[in-house]
Amino acid sequence: MEQEKAIQLALEGHNVFLTGNAGTGKTYTLNIIIEKLRGGGKIVAVTASTGIASTHINGHTIHSWAGIGIKEKLTEEDLWKLRNDKFSYERIFTADVLVIDEISMLHDFRFDMVNEVCSFVRGRKIPFGGLQVIVIGDFFQLPPVNKNSDKKNYCFNAMSWKALDFKVCYLQKIYRQDGDPMFIDILNSIRRNDINEDHHRALQALSHNVKHVDKAVNLFCKNVNVDILNSSELVRLKTDSHIARMESFGLDFKVQMLKKNCLAMETLILKEGARIMVIINDFKRDIVNGTLGEVVDLSGVDDGVVKIKVYRTGKILDITRYKWELEEYNERQGRDVTVASITQFPLKLAWALTIHKSQGATFDYVNLDLRDTFVENMGYVALSRITSLDGLYLEGYNNTALHIDDNIIEKDQEFLKESQDNERC
Repeated sequence: MEQEKAIQLALEGHNVFLTGNAGTGKTYTLNIIIEKLRGGGKIVAVTASTGIASTHINGHTIHSWAGIGIKEKLTEEDLWKLRNDKFSYERIFTADVLVIDEISMLHDFRFDMVNEVCSFVRGRKIPFGGLQVIVIGDFFQLPPVNKNSDKKNYCFNAMSWKALDFKVCYLQKIYRQDGDPMFIDILNSIRRNDINEDHHRALQALSHNVKHVDKAVNLFCKNVNVDILNSSELVRLKTDSHIARMESFGLDFKVQMLKKNCLAMETLILKEGARIMVIINDFKRDIVNGTLGEVVDLSGVDDGVVKIKVYRTGKILDITRYKWELEEYNERQGRDVTVASITQFPLKLAWALTIHKSQGATFDYVNLDLRDTFVENMGYVALSRITSLDGLYLEGYNNTALHIDDNIIEKDQEFLKESQDNERC
């Protein structure tokens, strides 16, 4: 019912904020909305706040789409450059709908900058120049990064956020941890800063849950731990190395943009026995971004086939090269065309991964150490990637790990009430 309401509101032309707990199907719902809007003849600009998130939805970063880059403010000269640039003008002026995924990681002032660009380029002094805006995300995920300040620039504080008068659609049914009521209760309690002694006991007991550690991905807070473990484990394997190099097409700077924003490796070194993670969704074969397995046969790698064994199901699957594409609207052809692409096996070494890069993934088995957690919400992000407590080995956690910013909890209750009001409409 929640998903149908979100789709209905989007198709009616409303500005929509699609939110909800981790694992409630926000990306799935978004993809249906995009498909139906495009099927109805709408030109939909699909973007995300981060490069990794943008590759999950075959889109751009909002920074590159709007032409704001890493700027923190815009001058009149900046605005005129964008308006006079043929490609910037085409993609912004011709769009009907702007989609922004992972909105929780976009700064409020950059959201206002996107509004400023759209209004100026489209020549209309109304929010986003009259674009329909659909944003997706959960503010319990990682917040925007501020290198020199502790200030939380949450997007909902932007002036243009209020001006858009979003219809809020709050998804509540959790699919990822379906079948593990204790785990769902823990995750929901973290979202309320209401962890009790029973929850602590359940989590602390996981320091003895070693039955899946040999086939689990290790999630770390810091990059250095990830790099050390992945490199050392690959070296330890005595099997032969096979190198798969990325193929690319298009303008160099567009290709570089794709490479930067994709988890795929330019040079992927594989060995039989290597622990890997699939980095795309293939629902027909029961594969999701985050599916863990082991390389079992590389005899066909030169012909574009790697055989893996999926840990959860035990199935042997052929993994072939995958093409990530960057599309832009071409006014002459009247449609989106591919301006760059990269092709590589959709695999990543997965002895270890950072929590940051795990956003959007789903794991059955995880080894987790939250004793180095340094920012609120990080523990929730890590825990909410996992399908069940049975698949989790938790070495430990600090006080920050299970804490949520109180401002987010208060704002989330407002979003939930607005969504419930929409349901009654």
